[in-house]
Amino acid sequence: MDRDTVRPMIMDSWERCYSRNLPSSSLALCPIDAPALEKAIALNQNLVECSKLVMDKLAHSIHLSKSVVTLIDTTGLVLYASATSQDLKKVPYGIPGRRCDEVTIGTNGMGLCIIEKKAVHVIASEHYNSSLHYLSCSAAPIHDPDGQLVGAINLAINTNNFHQHTLGLVEAAANSIEEHLRLRSLVRNQKVILEQLDEGVIVLGCDEIITSINPKACSMLGLNSQPVGEKIGTYIKHDKLMQSILSDRISFQDREVSFNIHNGRLSCLLSCAAFGESGIILTLREVKRMRNYASRVAGAKAVYSFKNIAGNSNALQETLRLTRVASKSEATTLLVGESGTGKELFAQAIHNAGSRRDGPFVVVNCGALPRNLVQSELFGYEAGAFSGALKEGCPGKFELAGGGTLFLDEIGEMPLEAQVSLLRLLQESEVTRLGGKKPKRINVRIIAATNKDLPGAVRNKSFREDLYYRLNVLTINIPPLRQRNGDVELLTRLFLDKFTATLNKPPLWLSREAMTALNDYHWPGNIRELENCIERLVNVAQKNCVEVDDLPRDIIAGTKPKTLTASHGEKISLKSVQKELILKTLHDTHGNLRQASSLLNISRTTLYAKLKKYCIEIDTFRSL
Repeated sequence: MDRDTVRPMIMDSWERCYSRNLPSSSLALCPIDAPALEKAIALNQNLVECSKLVMDKLAHSIHLSKSVVTLIDTTGLVLYASATSQDLKKVPYGIPGRRCDEVTIGTNGMGLCIIEKKAVHVIASEHYNSSLHYLSCSAAPIHDPDGQLVGAINLAINTNNFHQHTLGLVEAAANSIEEHLRLRSLVRNQKVILEQLDEGVIVLGCDEIITSINPKACSMLGLNSQPVGEKIGTYIKHDKLMQSILSDRISFQDREVSFNIHNGRLSCLLSCAAFGESGIILTLREVKRMRNYASRVAGAKAVYSFKNIAGNSNALQETLRLTRVASKSEATTLLVGESGTGKELFAQAIHNAGSRRDGPFVVVNCGALPRNLVQSELFGYEAGAFSGALKEGCPGKFELAGGGTLFLDEIGEMPLEAQVSLLRLLQESEVTRLGGKKPKRINVRIIAATNKDLPGAVRNKSFREDLYYRLNVLTINIPPLRQRNGDVELLTRLFLDKFTATLNKPPLWLSREAMTALNDYHWPGNIRELENCIERLVNVAQKNCVEVDDLPRDIIAGTKPKTLTASHGEKISLKSVQKELILKTLHDTHGNLRQASSLLNISRTTLYAKLKKYCIEIDTFRSL
């Protein structure tokens, strides 16, 4: 053959057919593969359903004899044909269940289209087999929404009726099918999303008709089936708010509302969005779920339990016994302890060991709240309660803690005016928002904590006596670290392991003298101060063993030096004796150099030299 007279694409196809020894003069019809057809139609259900209407319209618009519109999959199997039965007899290759790939019937429009993956036409004698020369085929590929080839559409007509515009007509039909596939995929994805949403969605059309509603909305309305096609007023009783939504079509977000429904009342957060000329989308969110979510976002979660509290001292074990008793009760609990003793740790442990462990754990630092915002933060406020208030209002900490625990830290710092509202809440289990008139029932456990002397504050009239007695149902004293014999060494080892691991440092330990210094220190900052001290040591340590000189200066200065005696056989150096004697003298004189030099019976100049030699900072003793 002269390649200049045959299109390259056709010539390549002929050569493939020739190499396969396909017949070129006559061709027996392949049998209809019914099982393969049934399986392929099930696999390509969307493609077949989206193509039928387009193909039928295309075949109807042509009105030509011996014209057949066929749909094939990527293997060349005919899935659907649109033509009269008479035309199918004249073009039997287009019958569903037959294969029209190049390997089966040679060069043809359908087979070449799925090979080239582009629109093609095969005219008359361009068909490899002469039995197909009476036909001219135009085929175009069909892609899914992801751009993957899923099949092809082909128009086979009598060669005498072929026109160059036929291919454009077939391409337009293929584009239309692809658009139908895209829209169907979009609708399917939207339906899946709506069904998976954990919030109710209702779409209203004209005349307040429900056009779409997801299962969550049905559940919130107490419905067993989807009331599509019915009026919304049948299920949500019309009141002023609903009438305003339907008539004014004003969009808003998360407004707390309450509706009458057929089996009671529905309280929810409602959002409204208008679309088109008459459409409205209503989004319903459960108030309790949203408040729990807000609590989680705000970090309102208890992560510690009793197993996180370390210590073997008798004082701590007694406190643990009392807190375990408190965890089994719903009574208001007051934790009393110095700063840094871990009051919030105990509060979280009580919460996690109790029946409210699955509820929120909301922390309020009463000492950090501005005095003019205490009540709005704790009890919430209604819309327009004060200048700058959110137009939809805002729940307070007590409402956010519903079903869980509210931890009031530094309760002794709460202003007197807020103490009145807190007392009423504890008595009535009701909270009234700022600017509101109706009280709301709440279910929350109160755990309070303070490092102040509340009885003294009651005597000084800075804390209400009736509130103190209301809080003082279960009072638990958290012992300071200096009263927890043996726990300093245990906690030190735990903190060393913790910080060497998190900071990727080699193992670290303390010398006997350094550990003795830690045990002798009075720890005014308690556990928090010890933890900060160990973290500092891990960060700055130059060797694996921490000596006394490596400890922070305030700890060295605050450690009471021991009597300078050595046990039998123990070596003691003059240098260490001198340094320890100077440290003891400076500690006793609070850093007064004149008194210290007099007690040591040395001049102040000599004392200065000794301080420089032993790297002793005098300022650390003057702060004692």
